[in-house]
Amino acid sequence: MSPSPTLLQRCALGLWFLGLGVLGLLRWWMRYARDAHAESDPVMRIWLWGSVALVVLGAVWAIRAVATRMREHGS
Repeated sequence: MSPSPTLLQRCALGLWFLGLGVLGLLRWWMRYARDAHAESDPVMRIWLWGSVALVVLGAVWAIRAVATRMREHGS
C-alpha cells in the first residue's frame, strides 16, 4: 500500500492557481492605478475576470483538498 499524499501535495494545484490569480490581480491593479481609464479596456477586463476566476478556482480546490484530508484523518 502506498503512503497517502501530504496536505501540500493535495493542495498544490489549488495553491498554484491561487497564486497565479493573485499575481494577475496585482498586475491588473498596477495598470489600473497607473491609468484609471484602462478599466474600460477589454483586455484589462478579461485580465481582471480571468484572475478572479483563477483565485476562486484555486481557493475551491485548496479547500476541497483540506476537507478531504480532514475527513480521512477523522475516520
